[in-house]
Amino acid sequence: MAGSQNFKVRKGLDVTDSATIGGGLIASGLQYPLSDGNSNEVIKTNGSGALTFGKLSISDLSDVNLASLIDNSILVYDTDTQKYVAQNTVDEFTLDGGTF
Repeated sequence: MAGSQNFKVRKGLDVTDSATIGGGLIASGLQYPLSDGNSNEVIKTNGSGALTFGKLSISDLSDVNLASLIDNSILVYDTDTQKYVAQNTVDEFTLDGGTF
């Protein structure tokens, strides 16, 4: 009968199949949750290495330009200004590699 064994990997671990972790997992300093979250939750960090499930929320809109936002418009990230800006018309958009 096999007993529990602790071991250290000194030069890397290559898993070519699936792996099941029965306890907690800390990888590269990040502590992963022990159970699944609820529907529509995302994995968030507390900034100190602990990952948890939670709802996505926007609490600081300083990087969003809402001045020209009108009904039925969308917010698009502008890499030049590094802000979200209102786009009131949609000429084309890309989804999963395809342009529409």
